[in-house]
Amino acid sequence: MTSDSSRSAGSDTLRGVLSSRPARADAPAAAIVAALTAAAALLRLYEIGHQGLWFDEAYTVMLVKLPLARMLQTIPRTESTPYLYYLLAWPWARVFGTGAAGLRSLSALAGVAVVPVAYLAAQALLESRPAGLAVAALTAFNPLLIWYSQEARAYELLVLTSAISLLAFARARELPTGRRLAAWALASALALATHYDAALLVLPEAVWLLASERRRPAAWLAVLFVAASGGALLPLLIKQAGEHNAAWISKAPLRARLGQILPQFLLGTGSRGYSTLTWVAFALALSALLLLAIRGERPQRARAAAAAALALAGFALVMAVDAAGADTVLTRNLLALWLPAAVALGAGLGLHRAGRLGAFVTVALCALGLFATISVTTDPALQRPDWPAVARALGPWPARGQPPTATRLLVFQRNVWLQPLTSVYMSSTHKLGHGKPHDVSEIEIIANSAPTSASRPSLSTAHWLCWWGAGCNLEPSTLAARYAIPGFRPTGRAHVAQFTILRLVASRPRRVYQGQILRAMRRAGSPLYGVLIQRP
Repeated sequence: MTSDSSRSAGSDTLRGVLSSRPARADAPAAAIVAALTAAAALLRLYEIGHQGLWFDEAYTVMLVKLPLARMLQTIPRTESTPYLYYLLAWPWARVFGTGAAGLRSLSALAGVAVVPVAYLAAQALLESRPAGLAVAALTAFNPLLIWYSQEARAYELLVLTSAISLLAFARARELPTGRRLAAWALASALALATHYDAALLVLPEAVWLLASERRRPAAWLAVLFVAASGGALLPLLIKQAGEHNAAWISKAPLRARLGQILPQFLLGTGSRGYSTLTWVAFALALSALLLLAIRGERPQRARAAAAAALALAGFALVMAVDAAGADTVLTRNLLALWLPAAVALGAGLGLHRAGRLGAFVTVALCALGLFATISVTTDPALQRPDWPAVARALGPWPARGQPPTATRLLVFQRNVWLQPLTSVYMSSTHKLGHGKPHDVSEIEIIANSAPTSASRPSLSTAHWLCWWGAGCNLEPSTLAARYAIPGFRPTGRAHVAQFTILRLVASRPRRVYQGQILRAMRRAGSPLYGVLIQRP
């Protein structure tokens, strides 16, 4: 019996040495990762339905409400990403609903899962548990990842699938068995099926694996499988490119978009004192790199350089695509590169020789992320537009005293992107097309004021560079003193969140032409507008 016990103990010891993961060291690390994952869940699920669904999310609602076959037929016309997210969101919506909290919870689940995957990927790439824990902490408290964990779009699933690809790459690089290479191929194919820009990470990984394992047939088979998976998406990509759904990106100056990437990688889309905190975050990130340069040993620096090389190669790739004429340079399209960049920082933060300074910088970066997240939660100017409040203020139709056949027009100054109302909050409305006039009893003129806050969500003040769905994404305007629409008189104004609503009422239904609205809006200084029509 003593001999069996000795053999068992010896076997456990040998297994621990070979894996470099002693059980006693695993236990506290696992507990810390579990705590960070719980914190990530709290931050991502807290008030997940508090903000209204914005324009892009309204398209997700519209799609998942369709029958499955029709949804797949519609995606090439309305979206700029592949099918995987929508194939998951479609059954998810039938279980949890299409409300803000229910639909966003899919992204929140993906965001929570990123934390342990980030830990494992960083540990495998850097061969360091402390560095893995530092990266897991940065992931849990990063406000950009939290923002996209609370958005019903594909971006947080992109972060998760790219993180799994990076983890599989690290393990295949460590020991390139057929099983590990197959795992990388499958993870990379799923990442590409989530978002085309996953290629910014997957392609450098593929080149690296071929360069280091070119004599292994399994490596070639894995890369060929990923290439075939990407090639299968080309017809969809070409179709979506022909719809020009992402053409708006190139209209914003490239220099301004590039200037947003690092601040948003560190601090997300906005915070109180955003400009000042950005410089603090830059200083802390630079401290992590200096710790690596000064106190890191050559193998540690080499492993960190490998992670940084993946991120830099992906960035060089997107810039090459931009130079070729397909401009997609935007922070959210680079999310696949967030984790390898964080791993490069974590290498310096997790050094044994960094000691308390590394821990301090890690905690400080997490504290900045938490502050920015709380800023978004408590400042309406940093949140998505409050379309639910607008719908409540407008109320049901027909209103009391109106005939049951009455028609109402909703006119939005300087904004034509009204999908949240038509798809989600006022589904009885639809866009007013050109053609015959309508007998109208009431007209609501709605203006969006610029968000007023000490916190600016962008280093640029140009509202059109605010692309991430916050209130600054809408064109600001003020209501005019008078709107010359014959037969209608103002009866009151209402202020709702960032919106102001002017109600115009006719004593009896009046015939309204599209040209009358156009002239009235031009005289009011608002040639750009959107009109919804609402019938009982």
